[in-house]
Amino acid sequence: MSDPDASLTENGGLLLVAELDRALGITAALDAGIGPVKARDRGLSGGEFALATATVQLTGEDHLVGFDRLRADVVGEGLLPAPVPAATTAATLAARFGQAQRGGIEVACARLSGRALAALAVADRARVLAGPVTIDVDAKDIEVYSTRKEQVVRSYKGEVSGRVHACHWAQTGTVLAADLGDGRSDGRTLAPDQIDRAIDAVRATGATGQILVQGDSGYYSGTVAARITAREAVFRLAVPRTGPLWRAVSRVHEDDWICAVAYDDAQVALIDYTPAGWPEGTKVIGRRVRYDADALSADPRSRRSRTVGKDQLALVLDGVSDAAYAYSFIATNEILDLDEDITAAEWEFRRRTKIEELFRDTAYGAGLNHLPSASHAVNAMWMWGALLAYNLSAWLQTIAPLDTTGARRRIATVRRLLINRAARLVTTARQPRLRFAPAADGLIATTLARVRTTVTAH
Repeated sequence: MSDPDASLTENGGLLLVAELDRALGITAALDAGIGPVKARDRGLSGGEFALATATVQLTGEDHLVGFDRLRADVVGEGLLPAPVPAATTAATLAARFGQAQRGGIEVACARLSGRALAALAVADRARVLAGPVTIDVDAKDIEVYSTRKEQVVRSYKGEVSGRVHACHWAQTGTVLAADLGDGRSDGRTLAPDQIDRAIDAVRATGATGQILVQGDSGYYSGTVAARITAREAVFRLAVPRTGPLWRAVSRVHEDDWICAVAYDDAQVALIDYTPAGWPEGTKVIGRRVRYDADALSADPRSRRSRTVGKDQLALVLDGVSDAAYAYSFIATNEILDLDEDITAAEWEFRRRTKIEELFRDTAYGAGLNHLPSASHAVNAMWMWGALLAYNLSAWLQTIAPLDTTGARRRIATVRRLLINRAARLVTTARQPRLRFAPAADGLIATTLARVRTTVTAH
């Protein structure tokens, strides 16, 4: 059996990561934000290690052993700005990253997002920086199978898990701030500080537009709303269904309900209810959706039935009524003078899916479907490796869109089209270069040219 061909790589597209690093100054920005992580100035810097971690996850590795696998790809690793550490070294380095160092990654990502936006055409850049800014906050549980991991507990679902809390800029598709807590960590506690960091990050890019912060009922808190208001931002937060709110709904006149946008059998209205202790100007938007009796269940686990008032549900289940309304509510401090303002706010909140795509993309595209270490610090750095890989994909597609419509492609698609591409290292005119298969060469050459144009522009 012959030895493997040492001139081949299955990750030829890592050349794009190296060029993106040159174009935006990724390693330098990360180093400036993270600061020193070791007493001696030798080996990898904090920024080099953070980029290496993101790159490992970008190539599709979903465990720490992925560092060793990428190291074994001599040609592919040689394309990167710095060597990839061994898995044991990676765990040691990751453990050195505390909250201050992870916060430095957030600061660096803000600077890099600004540089990526600077590569856009003037009109497109102005539209993003001067237009409205939507920050979505949300959390996702990551189930693990060992209670010996640090800072994991059973969530309310009964799963042993950690919980990722993140702030996501919808217009640019980038992560602004993130923390890893345990399975019971409360978003309402973490959100005020995270929102401050996220807004600071947005402003650091040069964005001047009105900021809107959106969150589900896990962030329903007067303290969260007050912090958003204090930062001169607008909030939309889902409201839990409580007794006083149900009583307020019963007082809404039938003529006050107006048809929802792009939602059959749904209507919206302003509810005469203000949560106690919330900022002045807070109002609640209600949405109701009509369901026939056969679409509702008596099972207390039924999600739909829990959105129906108890009295209405009882009438339907007893056969007295043939239909009932399911309700959901949003608290906001927006100015809603017209019916169109109310329906638009509800419609936009309903389409709050970008952050859900973040969690889906990093779970299936960057290894954030589990926590690989017993150490919380290592797991938190693994989380940031996945989020940084997500941002790398966003910056690359900002500079060199893969779709003529500008639609954002998932990490797995970027990996398939650009990163995991076989190539051979050859020497032409005494200069080393990569030779790709014809099927990949065109797209990679086009993308590479656009990234290199950005280097020249900067």
